[in-house]
Amino acid sequence: MTLRFRRFSLTLAALLLCSSALLQAQCGVERWSVKTGTDADVGKVNLNSTTSTTITALRAPAAPNPIPANNRVSPTETTVWVINGTLTVYKLENDSDYHMVISDAAGNTMITEIPSPSCVSASSPFLSSIQNARAKFDAQLTATTSFQTANIPVQVVGVGMFDFLHGQTGVAPNGIELHPVLDIIFNPGTQTPDFVLSTSPASTAVAQGSSGNVTISSAVAGGFNSAVALSVSGLPAGVTSTLSPASIAAPGNGSSTLTFNAGATAGTGTFNVTVTASGGGITHTATIALTITAAGGTGSTTTQIFGNPGFENGTASPAPWTASTGVINSSASEPPHGGTFDAWLDGYGVAHTDTLVQQVSIPSNATAATLSFWLHIDTAETSTTTAFDTLAMQVRNSSGTVLSTLKTFSNLNKATGYQQQTFDLLAFKGQTIQINFLGVEDASLQTSFVIDDTALNVTTPSTTDTSPPTTSVTSPANGATVSGVVNVNATASDNVGVTQMQILIDGTLVASNTNATALSFVWSSDSVANGTHTIVSKAFDAAGNVGTSSTITVTVSNSSPGTTTELIVNGGFENGSANPSPWTVTAGVINNSASEPPHAGSWDAWLDGNGVATTDSILQTVTIPANAVSAQLTFWLHIDTAETSTTRAFDTMTVQVRDTGAKVLSTLATFSNLNHATGYQQHSFDLSAFKGQTIQIFIQGVEDFELQTSFVIDDVSLKVTQ
Repeated sequence: MTLRFRRFSLTLAALLLCSSALLQAQCGVERWSVKTGTDADVGKVNLNSTTSTTITALRAPAAPNPIPANNRVSPTETTVWVINGTLTVYKLENDSDYHMVISDAAGNTMITEIPSPSCVSASSPFLSSIQNARAKFDAQLTATTSFQTANIPVQVVGVGMFDFLHGQTGVAPNGIELHPVLDIIFNPGTQTPDFVLSTSPASTAVAQGSSGNVTISSAVAGGFNSAVALSVSGLPAGVTSTLSPASIAAPGNGSSTLTFNAGATAGTGTFNVTVTASGGGITHTATIALTITAAGGTGSTTTQIFGNPGFENGTASPAPWTASTGVINSSASEPPHGGTFDAWLDGYGVAHTDTLVQQVSIPSNATAATLSFWLHIDTAETSTTTAFDTLAMQVRNSSGTVLSTLKTFSNLNKATGYQQQTFDLLAFKGQTIQINFLGVEDASLQTSFVIDDTALNVTTPSTTDTSPPTTSVTSPANGATVSGVVNVNATASDNVGVTQMQILIDGTLVASNTNATALSFVWSSDSVANGTHTIVSKAFDAAGNVGTSSTITVTVSNSSPGTTTELIVNGGFENGSANPSPWTVTAGVINNSASEPPHAGSWDAWLDGNGVATTDSILQTVTIPANAVSAQLTFWLHIDTAETSTTRAFDTMTVQVRDTGAKVLSTLATFSNLNHATGYQQHSFDLSAFKGQTIQIFIQGVEDFELQTSFVIDDVSLKVTQ
């Protein structure tokens, strides 16, 4: 107890000694990966689609508890939102963000933030949009380290992000922000509409004699409605490029695949290639860092080899780190750079030594080995010349003998916020070494050395994947005549793995998913003119290869518009848990927990997920008219599981059609823990065989006695056309 108090009081004293003068700007800390698009879930954000909303609507949902450090809460944090409001105050924060408070007519406020592009990784798909937004802000206003007032109508485009509450100016009650802002339009009613240009990734490597792909995306704002023409310049000698398509159709929302083709004699090195997008009298550019590597069929793979790099295993299980007692920390006195935990060495104000060690092996064929970590130093020492307290950054052999002291930090290196440190360890390839942090504090006046988000990135030669995925549209058949509601299905495979699938109808993207080998789309063919239409599927892999299916041509023939009726009532479960009617449900199934967020709205149906023997179900009775020409059941399903088997279905969910006496007429599908996937997937079933009957739509989840599987259902629909 005394130890914790001593650390807190001395740290507080050190903070009080800091002057209010302008400090060197730093990059951010908590949830920084989510704020800048380097998190594990950034692929779930569709940069080609925006959703208009209001400040009031975004302030309504409860904040997740706990807020995940490096993952996104769907759909709030996976949607690009568009908000119209009034910019009231703005400021340059110490983490280099532009902190902007916007309000609505009722006085409701929320924060929107534009990170500094220098703090955003080149791998972030948000980078070019952040650069654009920052430039547009700078053209209108000058942000300083003090809040300045404004009263300017703005339209802000950005990705939702729940921040931790710590008294921020203008913060919403649930901590929701637009962070990052991807575009901002001042006086939107009077300015020319605009579009946002982005690239993913922002850098890529291509070997001589090979090719590589980058996705170019355009997202419209402010009522922009024009085709966007694309071009490429700055290609190095021996490299050509193609854009497919070369123009994004009006209104300007969409994407294009940029393919770089490197000749066998193309010069090696890194080159800045410029993509120019023009439309509606507006031109934007984005830069891609293109690296051409030597031929020979080999590229490289970079792997982070530290275990528990952010100390998120907590105090009870720091392994594979070996740490002095009390070093692994979650105290608010020294908050982490990211996540919940950090490593806090020293900070006692008495003679003390702390260590933090991890043993690793660097492969003998490594071509690069870079150690990095984020370090925060605060101190109560006042000397500007004497290093009283030190942190030595050592490399030791497996016996503990010091091979090299990379650097020694001290109280003289104190700074506001975290600083990233990097060291080249390639000299130790082929060796098993210990990375040792040694903190030594003298007899008085504390110095705290706080370490977080370590990484040891090792690059080794690897075979370049140049094989594109294969994909095909499995239904409808080529040459088919279709009408009403049509199930469009596609499959894909790859020698390494499929990272994304898309379905395009008449060249327009209508459906996509990630990390799956099948994709379905329910197409209302009466939404298009009678005649010939084309269907294509695309599949992507991690190397940027793209596979495109053969074109399926169908003839749409809807003799009359017909009348389409929705038979399912409360299909999104938005009546809440207190009134699930007309559903009959197991107690506790109707859910609005942030642990399993809905596909849309505020509620979903969460079956099982208890890790014990459980049976949950939902049921609704409907009557399909005898004159129905189509009856299509659809729902969105998310499955996550703690099961590890890739062959056994321990937990299952069945979808059945039953008669009013509960007799099973048809089992439409059975899902299990083997079908777990990131995000929601839509499923569709033809129920026209049951026209003229009153039936029960019955969905039942059965879980065994251990290791949870959650079956989360939302947006159930049964549309009947007569």
